[in-house]
Amino acid sequence: MITNAFSKISILCALLISLNSVGQDRFGLDSAHVKATNNKGEGNDALWGTRNMRVVLKNLLYRGGGNNFHYKETQPKGYIMNPLPITGIYHLQEAGFGGAWYLYGKNFDTLYPQPRLDSLKLAGFRYECHPNLSEDVVTGFLKDIHATILSSNPKPMYIHCWNGWHQSGMLSAFTLMQFCNLNNQQALKYWEQNTDGNYKGYSAVKTRILEFKPDPSLFISNDLQQRVCPCFTKDVLNVKEKKTAKDIKQEGESGSEKNMEQKDKSSHGQAKYHVVKSGDTLYEIALKYNTTLKKLCSLNGIREDKVLHVGEQIRIK
Repeated sequence: MITNAFSKISILCALLISLNSVGQDRFGLDSAHVKATNNKGEGNDALWGTRNMRVVLKNLLYRGGGNNFHYKETQPKGYIMNPLPITGIYHLQEAGFGGAWYLYGKNFDTLYPQPRLDSLKLAGFRYECHPNLSEDVVTGFLKDIHATILSSNPKPMYIHCWNGWHQSGMLSAFTLMQFCNLNNQQALKYWEQNTDGNYKGYSAVKTRILEFKPDPSLFISNDLQQRVCPCFTKDVLNVKEKKTAKDIKQEGESGSEKNMEQKDKSSHGQAKYHVVKSGDTLYEIALKYNTTLKKLCSLNGIREDKVLHVGEQIRIK
């Protein structure tokens, strides 16, 4: 059903492009929901090294994760939690990309020391690490994208987190509100739809999307919007559920640490929980509480490769 839906989206996008004489995306990603590479990094061989890659602005901005499965032998407990593999950067550069942003900090300095970054920059590819998407960082990013849109010879950019779902999705939601007229509710729905089902929790991310306000000085013309903005599903464009920051907060608190701890204490009396924050990993949580990853997973009935959600409670003891 999903495949059929995306096929219909692609057909509709192609129809709109033909009718409006606007440019088609270089990778055939005219829908914001279609992937160039899947969750295993398979798909377009020219983009090997990316994972769950989708378009944000056609021919200008793309989002996704890193295909780090080759780290599985040396880093079996956290192989996904890395910046792009160097061969992935080479593929992006060959495909015409001018740079990429890594939206977490883990292992960036180790795998990309300054001499390597300088070498990439000399070769025409700027790779940057931005784990803190503060308001100032987001504003600067949108100004750069605005300049790229207006450029006569722009090079596309790739923004990525680990899986290509949450952090890159949030920055993409801001971008689409700024340049493609998505409202906050539509942007939130877009974010949810492109997490491959991993959208529960993340109250801080959802609240930021609902509270984002576009900068009028960076608006672009309708003609430019037709050229760069992708197509969206009807669920996004005709979103019916209207969520507020208060609703998001209540969703995040429905299984809050306090409530869970009180419930567990009534039967065990020794419960302790860690509330997941942005960037947390099971391995780091285990280290913090002087336990092992195996014990942590056994206690919570989860696997070592579980995707953590901000606001989620992990039982420590």
